Amino acid sequence: MYIIGIDGGGTKTVGILSTERGQLLAQVQSGPANYHVVGEAATQAVLESVVKALCNKAGIPPTSPIRFCLGMAGLGRAEDRKVIGQICDEIGISQRILTHDAHIALIGGTGKQEGVIVISGTGSIVYGIDVHGEEARAGGWGYLLGDEGSGYDIAIKGLRAVARADDGRGSPTQLTNRILNNLELNEPNELIRWVHAASRDAIAQLAEIVFQVAETGDTLAEQIVNSAADELACAVDVVIKGLEFTMPFDVVLSGGNLVHQPMFADKLRCRLGTITQTASVVLPRHEPAYGAVLLAQVNL
Repeated sequence: MYIIGIDGGGTKTVGILSTERGQLLAQVQSGPANYHVVGEAATQAVLESVVKALCNKAGIPPTSPIRFCLGMAGLGRAEDRKVIGQICDEIGISQRILTHDAHIALIGGTGKQEGVIVISGTGSIVYGIDVHGEEARAGGWGYLLGDEGSGYDIAIKGLRAVARADDGRGSPTQLTNRILNNLELNEPNELIRWVHAASRDAIAQLAEIVFQVAETGDTLAEQIVNSAADELACAVDVVIKGLEFTMPFDVVLSGGNLVHQPMFADKLRCRLGTITQTASVVLPRHEPAYGAVLLAQVNL
């Protein structure tokens, strides 16, 4: 018996094939597999290619007995599980677990079946599972309704600070020159055309500039970063209060903004220290695709 764990994202898909005991045999990466982003046909093609590539790389027949676990944004909803379930049927994935991306990220991040994960990438969400298997989440509403503390949220607030400073409605900020130079623009009003043409990912990438400017002591940039840390800490507080942890547990800091921005991660750690005294705040132990493998080990 083999296990395949897949992390199907909106920008890339990672697949891992292991033995039943979790020994890694093969790992591959492919394009996006979120059907909301690329469509059902492309999602099916990517998932099928990942399974075939894993089997070929490991040197096992695709007809071998395999347990599957797929994590993907939206699979916490029944309608999305139905669509992906039909795709899985088409490509012969029968013994399967379909779950959302935060679930496999938590299992991979802690290496256990309980804990809390804080994800701050382009979007944001806090998700937790307690010792009884109860789940809770906060955030993850998308960029129009929420995603506070995400890269997109931080970047948009940085762009708004530039607009307010240019009008005189807000204080001057180093964000103006840094963002304009990064985008090769001459005047703040050129941001109007740029932001309407840019993707959410492209906008979210500007968060890195906000972090850099905050570290120079720029007041407005610091306020934006502090507000983002406050929002994530609030979401963690809500999730912890909604669950029952009977022993020390992990809070995993995940996503590019927390993994690659130590200053931001430290701000959140400080806030979490006032929320809970029994949690260990850690970086992910394993990637989400391996979390899918661990989930399949336990639940299939």
